[in-house]
Amino acid sequence: MYILKAYCSLQPEYMADTIAPFVTVSLALMIFLIALSWMAAALFRKTEYESFASVELSQLVVSVLLFVTVIGATCFATNMADLFARDPAHPGGRDVFEVGREYLNYISNEIALPAVINLEILKLWSQFMGSWTMRWGPSVWGIILPGFPSFIVIERVVDFLLLLISPFTASLFVQMAILEVIRGVVLPFVLPAGLVLRIFPPTRDAGAFMIASAIGFGIVYPYTYVMHNAVVIKMLNSGASEPRLTKTLEDSGFGEVAGNISLSGLFSADQMLLKPLHFLSYLLLQALFLPALSITITIAFIKGFSKFINQKL
Repeated sequence: MYILKAYCSLQPEYMADTIAPFVTVSLALMIFLIALSWMAAALFRKTEYESFASVELSQLVVSVLLFVTVIGATCFATNMADLFARDPAHPGGRDVFEVGREYLNYISNEIALPAVINLEILKLWSQFMGSWTMRWGPSVWGIILPGFPSFIVIERVVDFLLLLISPFTASLFVQMAILEVIRGVVLPFVLPAGLVLRIFPPTRDAGAFMIASAIGFGIVYPYTYVMHNAVVIKMLNSGASEPRLTKTLEDSGFGEVAGNISLSGLFSADQMLLKPLHFLSYLLLQALFLPALSITITIAFIKGFSKFINQKL
């Protein structure tokens, strides 16, 4: 990932200007507080001060080791995630964020957008055909009947489908925005802040949580989109048969209805209605279930890793 190039290639500008000043000042301040505790323990002969200084000195050493370990582990995990995310079609390599963005763009442009266009065309066509009327009997006491009453029902169904697709499509753009925010904020800012807060006793728990959150949202969460991409794209390219309304009616014993739909030539039910419904199932998968799965996996990792840092270290 482009953010972690500063970590992995050890660029002196990034390390010296961004991370090193905060860590150095924090370590110097903590060493000064530990020295004060030792002097106070020797002056007032308080064993509590000496115990505090001893514990904090060990925790300071742990924080330094944790700084080196977390930076190295983050670099290693990022390289491994990018390695699994690479595609032979992209010899230059892609990181997990680029794979997630391309996957969400594909779902939005190739799945959601064609379905919305087909449904909008069907809605306009249904409104046009549903507005046709026929007069029966003399003009004085005759009655007016709709020429194609079934299109009124189709219009209502399409309106309901469009009402469903709109928030689901918006969910895809929200997910892309979340990935970009995570890419630009979590690893370069949250991770160093967590390492600094881990040094001081009052903020040690918060620092451990921020470190776990940075690794969880910076590595684990985007990698779940690589898994989504592998599963969903394979499902789309598996060659599974799409639904056919006319075939379903014929198999159910309504061959005459199927024949009337085909002969009328008013619209293609398979292309305009059933195919968007088929695509809607994949859209629902990425709009609702898979993001919830990603968040669940990430939160579980954050809880487990933060407890490990707090209890074991």
